[in-house]
Amino acid sequence: MTRYFYDKRVREIFWQVALLAGLAAAIVLIVRNASQNMLNAGMATGFDFLWRTSGINVPFVLTSYTPDSNILALLWVGVTNTLVITLFSVIAATLLGFVIGIARLSPNKLLSGLAGAFIEFVRNIPLLFFVLFWYFGVIAALPGPRQSISLFSVAFLNNRGLIVPVATDGSAFRIAALIVVLALIAQLVIAIWAKRRRDATGAIFPVWATGLALLVAVPVIAFGIAAMASSWDVPALRGFNFRGGFVLVPEFVALFAALTTYTAGFIAEIVRGGILSVVKGQWEAAYALGLRPNRALNLVVIPQAMRVMIPPLTSQYLNVLKNSSFGAAIAFPELVSVFVGSALTNTGQAIEIIAITLAIYLVIGLAVSGFMNWYNAKTKLVTR
Repeated sequence: MTRYFYDKRVREIFWQVALLAGLAAAIVLIVRNASQNMLNAGMATGFDFLWRTSGINVPFVLTSYTPDSNILALLWVGVTNTLVITLFSVIAATLLGFVIGIARLSPNKLLSGLAGAFIEFVRNIPLLFFVLFWYFGVIAALPGPRQSISLFSVAFLNNRGLIVPVATDGSAFRIAALIVVLALIAQLVIAIWAKRRRDATGAIFPVWATGLALLVAVPVIAFGIAAMASSWDVPALRGFNFRGGFVLVPEFVALFAALTTYTAGFIAEIVRGGILSVVKGQWEAAYALGLRPNRALNLVVIPQAMRVMIPPLTSQYLNVLKNSSFGAAIAFPELVSVFVGSALTNTGQAIEIIAITLAIYLVIGLAVSGFMNWYNAKTKLVTR
């Protein structure tokens, strides 16, 4: 027995099991106490409330939800809106952050100074300020519906949002979307083949040219044909507001702009640090091979810098997901607003609703982390 007590591996296993057992006991105790307190207070428990009729009107819906749907459908509205705003904000913030980060390293003093001023401003201002600024300072300052800014007489921008035409039948656009997905797959295959060919022979294939053709020309042509083949519900001013079309609510625009500009400042610093982590000799070797500065940056420096940038980028992407909950401050119907706010008010089942919300954020966050960790492993420097 004494031999096992002094065995390091046995002690490690023992304390790990003891820690897990203590954690499980604490969770059971908390759940039992909460259930007993709710029972004593006459509060309903369980998840049957998810199948009750919601009766909640949501101003921005991308699903088939109506107020007659159940609360589970309301939950899906919040999840969908959260995923959409997160995806678009991550893409826009990454592109803007890369541009600003590279501009920060520019030899042009004015360009570098402006990029640096933007970064320092963003890093020292709370995100809530950005949300309120874009919503009350920019969107609310737009003209009313009668004085809307007309975009080719088919789309209209005002303080109630962006009203755009919508196709009455989406079958043509579904076919166009399928074509775009196939073009994206083809571009990925070409990029992988070109990289292997370049590593084996040194020959450079014009991936950017094929990318412009497959990812720009093909989508434009596909959606152009779909637009001409579809009938449209064009918005028109009726009284004091527009009727018809699809309304991109101002809350979405404000939250998207806030998340994009705020996160781009942090991503810009990540990009700058990643590029500076690549030793100067790599630039000199690229120039010695006859590569121009932009080609050296794209082919030599950025691929090496990505190994440094990916871990902090993962944290920023997770922050965008969590920061989307700031939409509740301007009544954007994301997960926290519609479920922890509206659904909780209607049902009063706080523990279940908060537990479901935490679980959803956890699952999405783990999925993002898992994907970024996989990508990080793919770009990791392989040594013997």
